[in-house]
Amino acid sequence: MCGIAGIINLTGASIDPSVLDRFTDALQHRGPDGRGTFVRGNVGLGHRRLKILDLSEAASQPMLSADGNTAIVFNGEIYNFAVLKKNLQAQGHQFHSTGDTEVLLKLYEVYGDACVEKLRGMFAFAIYDSRRQRVLLARDRLGKKPLKYFEADGVFAFASELKALRELPQCPRGMDEEAVHHFLTMMYVPAPNTGFSGIKKLPAAHILSLDLSTGKSEIKRYWQLTYAPDMTRSLSDWERDIAATFEESVALRMVADVPVGAFLSGGIDSAAVVAMMSRHSSKPVETFTIGTEQESHNELPQASLIAKKFGTNHHPIIVKPDIAHLLPELVKVYEEPFADPSVIPTYLVAQQTRRFVTVALNGDGGDENFAGYARYPILKFSRMWSALPVHALTLPLVAAWHRAMQTTLSYRSLRFESSINDPIAQRQLQYLSFFTEQEKRALYKKDMPQYPDTFAWYALRTAQARSRADGWLHQAMSADIETYLADDLLPKVDLGAMAHGLEARSPFLDHVLLELTAQMPADYKLRGYTKKWILKYILRDTIPSEILHKKKTGFRLPLDQWFRHELKPFVLDRLLSPSSPLLQIFDANALEGFLTSYFASHIDFSDHIWALLWLDEWMRQYT
Repeated sequence: MCGIAGIINLTGASIDPSVLDRFTDALQHRGPDGRGTFVRGNVGLGHRRLKILDLSEAASQPMLSADGNTAIVFNGEIYNFAVLKKNLQAQGHQFHSTGDTEVLLKLYEVYGDACVEKLRGMFAFAIYDSRRQRVLLARDRLGKKPLKYFEADGVFAFASELKALRELPQCPRGMDEEAVHHFLTMMYVPAPNTGFSGIKKLPAAHILSLDLSTGKSEIKRYWQLTYAPDMTRSLSDWERDIAATFEESVALRMVADVPVGAFLSGGIDSAAVVAMMSRHSSKPVETFTIGTEQESHNELPQASLIAKKFGTNHHPIIVKPDIAHLLPELVKVYEEPFADPSVIPTYLVAQQTRRFVTVALNGDGGDENFAGYARYPILKFSRMWSALPVHALTLPLVAAWHRAMQTTLSYRSLRFESSINDPIAQRQLQYLSFFTEQEKRALYKKDMPQYPDTFAWYALRTAQARSRADGWLHQAMSADIETYLADDLLPKVDLGAMAHGLEARSPFLDHVLLELTAQMPADYKLRGYTKKWILKYILRDTIPSEILHKKKTGFRLPLDQWFRHELKPFVLDRLLSPSSPLLQIFDANALEGFLTSYFASHIDFSDHIWALLWLDEWMRQYT
């Protein structure tokens, strides 16, 4: 796990090595164990190292091929590198290190761009090929490792994080207002955008090839998940194959030359990971859970039950974050408009976990494999409800109820009823989004451009992913993997963990497992209104029944309570300040009216408030 960066002068001018020093200094948190640079003419590569495999200097980067014609900087882990190495050795190739970087470099020398198709893992890498006069950038299938880039004023530059790119005077700094418009609804900036005009994210499962002779770049997709249910397999076949593939995935992710532990919530997914880790560990697994003493959604008791069941060395972490002081720190870490409130516990649990281990496995991906999100049964109900004539009579009743009550339930019910006739893609976004189009446009200044409707834009953005899936459920799951997973959940964990030099690994997001579950009939995932039906069936004799069948809540801070009481002065001072950069976008009176209505109602708009606070701080720091 590391940080990578590079700069190419398309004019042919030589690289100043001090530029790469600034790049790598900005990424020190991603790799506190070493730094390396490579300069050849107009190409420069930089690397920060977090030692995980092969702790010797033989595995340092940038790494050069034996003939010196190819150089690589690599961030991530290739879990099947031992098998790949054995195959290359059978072809006569020799190795001087025991890690995965040299294997990846030799794979490129043998297979070229097709090397990415052989990798099982998480990665972002850059390869300079002096013979072919090109630079290849690649990102893993799901987007676990970040890679951002820009081209401006004769310079092409890339890095794991924007912090490095901003060391260059050529780096674009203007705000992408359309991306911010979508952020307010989606709570993140969807790829390829970043929130900055001119800076892009390389999308997951893509490679970028830069021709150094012409300065032209080309982006290609190399993998996509296709849903094609296999109706010939029995339930016992699925149980056997999924259990075996998942256990293999966990075992592969336990390989490291440094201490390994696990994030443990009170849910099924992380419990399954810890159960498999316990089978493959000769000593108690180190587990870490975050919670508060007051919060009703606290999962500390359930996590303790799981830890006791599997005999882990458990570390419960009790927090009450100082949001006012933590917000600037989080915005600096996450770099983009990014208002998922779960960044707070993610960041804090990673901070404490790093005191004990260097690698932590997590349960991310269980929802994507087995239909675990609450919006899926809601979508299923909406399809049934929209087919009934009676639903046409309920909208005015729900609207009247909401006007009278002004509660979270009435607000959500009104959004549900108002979107019941929308295409299913737009309904899906309604169930997980923040601001609606009407709410945003009510806040905007009158001279703001008419940006595309985010809900219609989302339907177009996910159309290709949906086209690769059968039936509404798989279409919804495919869209979530393409957007919500790649641009929200995975950056949340990577940036939050790597801010503390902690590597996070996700066994459920092994692409071999995803390709397997994509062949499984939808009814095994969402049976009736029961989410993750087959996963619960597989784990029935492994995980305590009170964990398998409890209502999913997740750890969530009481932001609504805090914003209405102890943090109310902070909210008002920041968002209504005459110096707030939000006034570049929002009408001051409309913003004050929104806050006044929030405090007067019983609607939990804490997510909306958090998004506004994040955007305010982001604009202060970055624009």
